[in-house]
Amino acid sequence: MHFRAIQTILLVTSSLIACKVTALEEDLNAKPIFIAGSTSVSALLIDLKSELSQEFGNSIQIRPMGSDKGIIAIADNVIDIGTSSRYLTKDEQQRWPFLRQIVLAQDAITFFVNKNLNIDELSTSTLSAIYQGKLAKWSDVSPHTPKLSSKNDEILLFSKGTTHGSFDVFLEYLQLDYIKEPDSNFIRLKNAGNRGLFSEQKVELYDQFNQALGIVQRIQNAIAYDSYGAITKLENDRRINKVSLLAIDGVSPSIETIQSGEYAFVRPLVLIVNTQSPRSKKIGDKLAVFIKSKKIQQKMLDIGYLPVK
Repeated sequence: MHFRAIQTILLVTSSLIACKVTALEEDLNAKPIFIAGSTSVSALLIDLKSELSQEFGNSIQIRPMGSDKGIIAIADNVIDIGTSSRYLTKDEQQRWPFLRQIVLAQDAITFFVNKNLNIDELSTSTLSAIYQGKLAKWSDVSPHTPKLSSKNDEILLFSKGTTHGSFDVFLEYLQLDYIKEPDSNFIRLKNAGNRGLFSEQKVELYDQFNQALGIVQRIQNAIAYDSYGAITKLENDRRINKVSLLAIDGVSPSIETIQSGEYAFVRPLVLIVNTQSPRSKKIGDKLAVFIKSKKIQQKMLDIGYLPVK
């Protein structure tokens, strides 16, 4: 009797485990996979969407909302996978030690201006001075700028929104700090690490790459920045026929200069998994294998992103 009782318990336990595994498989395919966060990562994943759907057998929902919001959403387990165009900060890692980071690719931020300015290169120090309002006219930046009206000579500053990973990279490499104007879409900047005053020059914020591209296309005296991968996909597109990508400190952004480290404004594109969620963990494990396949790595390379092997 004792042996039969043990045998019965083992059979019941095995059945329960099998049911749990089956339930997890059913859960994974029962609804769309929801991925949200970085606008830069979203742009890349949208290009991989058909391959993702084929791999998972699910419909894939991708929502660009900014790295900060994506990190909070995955930590709160309201999405399946978070995305970020920066690593988690030390504070975030301590607050949410159960978040796993999977590096998808390397990207860069690239600055761009209207071609009519006849400017194709700036130094890091000049960029920093421009965004702090220390250089307020394009004619003060470059002797090659054509003669402009006083209105068109004024530098108009635009930046990715403060919840985006691109913005963090922008601040880090230009060594800037910011203050946000209350109830507005503007920030003001100054050198990081000192107690000096913030600039009076306002910097207008945007959230999407297409917004930045449209601004620089339309406004001759604007400067903005965004994902190198996103803009290079439009290489032969008429939408960028008025835009010049800027070399920084003599180095132009490219896959080669990103890989070699010559181009400094580089950042990771990261998938974030909530390891406390069986669904998120299972999707993350499959994604980690998926992004290492030769087909996917080659496709990322072809559209301007440097895959991480």
